[in-house]
Amino acid sequence: MTAYAHCRNVKRLTPSAEEKAAECARNLGDWSSAVDEIHGWPEYAPQPLHTLDRTASALGIGKLFYKDESQRFGRELGSFKALGAPYTISSLLRDEVVGVTGERPTTAELRTEKYRRITERVTVCVATDGNQGRGLAYGAREFGCRCVIYIHGHVSPRRKEAIERYGAIVIRIDGEYEASVARAREDARMNGWHFVSSTSWDEFRSPLPRYVMNAYMVVIEEALAQLPDPDAVTHVFAQGGVGSIAAAIYLGFRRRCRKLPRLVMVEPVEADCLFQSAANGMPTPSAGSLRTICAGLACREVSPAAWALLEWLGSDFIRIPDSWVVDAMKALADSGGDVPIVCGESAAGGMAVVLKAGHDPDLRQALGLDASSQVVLFGLEGATDPEIFERLVGVAPEAVFERQAKFRGAA
Repeated sequence: MTAYAHCRNVKRLTPSAEEKAAECARNLGDWSSAVDEIHGWPEYAPQPLHTLDRTASALGIGKLFYKDESQRFGRELGSFKALGAPYTISSLLRDEVVGVTGERPTTAELRTEKYRRITERVTVCVATDGNQGRGLAYGAREFGCRCVIYIHGHVSPRRKEAIERYGAIVIRIDGEYEASVARAREDARMNGWHFVSSTSWDEFRSPLPRYVMNAYMVVIEEALAQLPDPDAVTHVFAQGGVGSIAAAIYLGFRRRCRKLPRLVMVEPVEADCLFQSAANGMPTPSAGSLRTICAGLACREVSPAAWALLEWLGSDFIRIPDSWVVDAMKALADSGGDVPIVCGESAAGGMAVVLKAGHDPDLRQALGLDASSQVVLFGLEGATDPEIFERLVGVAPEAVFERQAKFRGAA
């Protein structure tokens, strides 16, 4: 097998792809209320978009920007997924309270005991590789409901413990991620629980996946607000998984930019369902082993609704080996004169491809990267398992955060 494979999406921006994506785009079209709500939370603070000028110069591109989610709601959560699940819980619990009392509480009231007699009867659940479960458990603790998390056999002990610290019940099952999804959905159906996930099978008509996706738009709105000129961006890189966050990113750029940049999807070789779907022109499961250090991307199948958006808007799909990911994590932690960055395994794919393209003329040409390119990388998690980060990078995440603080202080 070659070190990487690249697929150009021949259906991008075609009328047929746009028609297939139209309902999804319409159902996700109004995310302003979710963004405004989260902006009012006490734990909210905008997360930075770093400018990596020295790295860009070394790689022969014009500009390189990195959207850093490594400290979203603190380093313990440290992922964009701390947005979607808590917002969804707050929304469904407000609906529950309205149904019982006729009163619509604020999220601040949900954090108190005022409606706890109602909310504590509600159970939310999800299947997770770590970050989504941690976000759901955090939201359940903050807003006062019960939480059950399903993990599969490859989830690290540290990530399991991190979920449990928020008070959730964690159930580990045999099998891979999709098996845990099936178990969580079935248990939710039988018990009257709420399955909270961004994966949608009905074009985001159901409210819970739509709430999750709308909350993710906080990340995209922050990035667009911090870019010097969003219309000058030529390339946007996002990581795979089932495709939900990439679909949100791509839709955000579609709505805000006069000229749509190339939108590049990056996946591990062993978990490449989006690459396979692009190559085959239809949703196609990965035939890989799912054995990858990128735990958050180890998904066998795409989200059907997210795929409709990606097929319409995505330009390039690329699968890469794990060794590229490790190189990217190390480069970001010791970034050659730029700000040091803590980047988790599942967030490093975009940087990995840009680094390799700096030394591989064929990859560079395939992606259309040159001295005028302005590239945005979405780094969507930090060190969600500090032991794994230190083993891969050779330095503890706290040491990198300390260097980052000194760099920013000096700047």
